[in-house]
Amino acid sequence: MAHKMTELDAKHAHYAETPWHKLGTVGHIWPVEAEEMFDWAEVEKRPLYIKDPGDLDPDEYVPLGNRQVLQMVEPWYRHIAHAEVTDRYQIVQHSFMTDTIVPILYDTGMVERIESLGTYNNGEVGYVSLKLANDIEIPGWSKVESMFNIGNGHDKKIPLLATQSARAVVCANTFQWNVLDKTPVYKFRKMGKPAEMMEEAVRALADSFNRQETYRRNIERLSNEEYSNTQWRHLKQQLMPEPHVDAGDSMNTITRWINNTEALDFRFHIDADIAGVRNTKWGALMAVQAWEQKDKTIKGDKHKRQSTHQANVMFGKLPMTNKAAELLSI
Repeated sequence: MAHKMTELDAKHAHYAETPWHKLGTVGHIWPVEAEEMFDWAEVEKRPLYIKDPGDLDPDEYVPLGNRQVLQMVEPWYRHIAHAEVTDRYQIVQHSFMTDTIVPILYDTGMVERIESLGTYNNGEVGYVSLKLANDIEIPGWSKVESMFNIGNGHDKKIPLLATQSARAVVCANTFQWNVLDKTPVYKFRKMGKPAEMMEEAVRALADSFNRQETYRRNIERLSNEEYSNTQWRHLKQQLMPEPHVDAGDSMNTITRWINNTEALDFRFHIDADIAGVRNTKWGALMAVQAWEQKDKTIKGDKHKRQSTHQANVMFGKLPMTNKAAELLSI
């Protein structure tokens, strides 16, 4: 299910810098204030009720066995329930990220600032994005900022998790990717205890912070290896093979393929944001990623496309970029 940023989510979202969708509150996010920014989204277990089939009163409801749902605590949002859960399900409030994990990480000196925090699906999925202190400089092009994203869901299918990502800042534009470390740094099902989760989470973040030098070497290697137009054409064929269309079939498939390959070519050959690394493996990877983040068509209305895009950048997969990273690293 795609994560959807609703009006309620936008009302409570916070960003250190203006996001591409221009929603939420923009400004420095103070850690002390952040500790209370998820209070509105707290949930509790409540019995699941149904209409009493044996009662003539249409307003009479009875508990449905021992089934429970996660219902929001805030009186204004009591009408919102997120998921059905069992007795074994351990609630972890979104505020656990900001009042427990984030302060400890700040104390280590590893975190420079809170980049963003917010929710999707009317508070069901919460996230905090932290900018780590050490940047990676790429001479002649940009600097790469290392990010650490924490996520939590009020759903038995959504664990407490964290992923490491990064963004390259180029002329006030950004590229973000999750291709250098695709698996979650940590991931917990909601059957454990918050204190134990916190301890493992902090240890995992410290380990990932120490991987910065590995990131640096990978980026420098890709940015120093030349990549010819012939190699680029071969990469395009692997990523977007020409579709086979039988006689009498609609030409829409061919048209979409042509539009996508032309957009990819624009990113590789013309896009000013990658001018400093053009005709390198790193430039090719950034071209694919720019296409997938900015040009790729996402089904649905404008609001859904925006929220799906943001969710993909924060937690989701970029399959075309991931495949390109694997091919370019061979």
